[in-house]
Amino acid sequence: MNRLCEFYMLYAMVAAAASQSAGKHDPMFISRSESFKFVAGETIHLPCEVSNTASYMVAWKRGLAILSAGSVKVTPDPRIRLYNGFSLQIRDASTQDAGDYICTIQTLQPIEITHTVEILVPPKIESISSGNVLQVRKGNSVRIDCKATGDEKLISPVMTIEAMDRHKGGTYICTADNGVGEAATTQVNLHVLCE
Repeated sequence: MNRLCEFYMLYAMVAAAASQSAGKHDPMFISRSESFKFVAGETIHLPCEVSNTASYMVAWKRGLAILSAGSVKVTPDPRIRLYNGFSLQIRDASTQDAGDYICTIQTLQPIEITHTVEILVPPKIESISSGNVLQVRKGNSVRIDCKATGDEKLISPVMTIEAMDRHKGGTYICTADNGVGEAATTQVNLHVLCE
């Protein structure tokens, strides 16, 4: 009975050691899931540092699309590449690049991290409805519309100038700023025509 007890104890120790050893060599992520903000036009960098993946496939996907499998880029998008092992880079970011990117280690029970990407768009003045040079007769009114686009909802200001006279002529500047990148500006030169 004593021998049998020794055998079970030895078996339990070997099983425990094997379990600990297996845990040390299981594939795992060094990187963690994160949320990132990038400005349109910048290069997106998404880390996917892994450990103990020699026997496993590491892949990137976005929705149903496979971007890479192992060290092979699968997507036809020329802006996308792998770097530093399995980290993902996307050049010239656009609003279409916003969303979730998943780096996965293909094990029996796949493990994954998810990076959420938000693309910020700097302001841009699309148009000034009246053009950049305006000629207005003295006494008339003029309306200047400044339409801007960008990441946040921008107010498109409208300025109406009543009863024009020579003191109201000059340069008017439209500025759009949403806190992303540089503010956008454009100007209108207003000339008053005296009769």
